[in-house]
Amino acid sequence: MRPKSLDEILRFAIRKEADSAAFYRMAADRSNPGIRKAFEELAKEEEGHQERLEQFDLKKVDQMELKETRGLGLSEMMEDVPYSSDMSYADLLRMAIKNEERSQQLYQSTAKLVTEAALEKLLLILAQEESTHKERLEKIYDKEILQEF
Repeated sequence: MRPKSLDEILRFAIRKEADSAAFYRMAADRSNPGIRKAFEELAKEEEGHQERLEQFDLKKVDQMELKETRGLGLSEMMEDVPYSSDMSYADLLRMAIKNEERSQQLYQSTAKLVTEAALEKLLLILAQEESTHKERLEKIYDKEILQEF
């Protein structure tokens, strides 16, 4: 992706969130009842992210502050998990964490390709949002999966 305008970046991000929501809805429809609810919740979250982006005021990019997000570092130690209709809750969380990580990396790497400061900042803001989503999922994984052991 080589964006040329703030609007183009925003449209791309909105499509990306819509695609993620659609994927999670499809996965919910095809998954066993025990995991269906978790997929539906992820789809709702992605739809919420899409709505936030649709309401986003591009004129405020300059006023926004970039914050450092850390995460728990779990995603860096995880392997990708392919979708399966009978996947476990732990696998679902790992898959979602890795999806957020890939989105974060996409925005960060694209930010390095642009020369306009406002474009770079918007991409870094989007990367920050994805990092926040990843961190929230990592905390759920830590609490609900790792703490059980």
